[in-house]
Amino acid sequence: MIQSIPNLITLGNLSCGLLGITMVMQGNPFAGFLFMILGAILDFFDGFVARLLKADGELGKQLDSMADVVTFGVLPGLIWRYYIQNQGYCSASGFCINNYVWMFIPLGAAYRLAKFNIDTRQTTGFLGVPTPITGLALASWSWIMYSMGKPTFSVLDVREILTHFYFWLYVPILASYMMISDFPMLALKFKSGDPLNKWKYALLGLGIISIALFGAAGVAVFYFIYILISFIANFAIQKQSINL
Repeated sequence: MIQSIPNLITLGNLSCGLLGITMVMQGNPFAGFLFMILGAILDFFDGFVARLLKADGELGKQLDSMADVVTFGVLPGLIWRYYIQNQGYCSASGFCINNYVWMFIPLGAAYRLAKFNIDTRQTTGFLGVPTPITGLALASWSWIMYSMGKPTFSVLDVREILTHFYFWLYVPILASYMMISDFPMLALKFKSGDPLNKWKYALLGLGIISIALFGAAGVAVFYFIYILISFIANFAIQKQSINL
């Protein structure tokens, strides 16, 4: 029974995804985002508990991926679809490509997770942006939309910029590409002597600063910061290796 605890936590993650989808279908995408945050917490703890109980195995690995496709792929995709339609970027009748751009999100998530499961190169770092980070970033646009028209406590207000039509249209395509790419990305796993540790600490600090400066838009802004810092860090390490 104890060995089943990690899988039960993973099913909790999946349940959060399903409940989040239900919220979106009921017209409350921000509640869907909140369920995704809870799912992300459970997604972290299932692996932690599995290692603690020495119960990590192939079943848990596959179950975790299927849960992540729903919680961090389908759910943010449907949140994106909700706003595309509610922003009036497509008419109620007739074909409109904007109605389908959201599909890039779950398709990219599914491909990335399948690739991750068979890729032995991603033990200490990531190749491509992880699915949970992508899902949380994209779903956080619902926080931006929820905050529109309300007083902002942020230092910099970039909500109008991030909700421009071109963001709605192109960000899912960019996010899908970054998930399945082979670009090295930072993983927040700290190991003694790791030359990337200083970059990881910098990334954590920038995450806090991002929320403080940009408020509801902070998670979305941090997504782009994460990609940028990962590029800079890996370039710096490669350059350092060449000089040595």
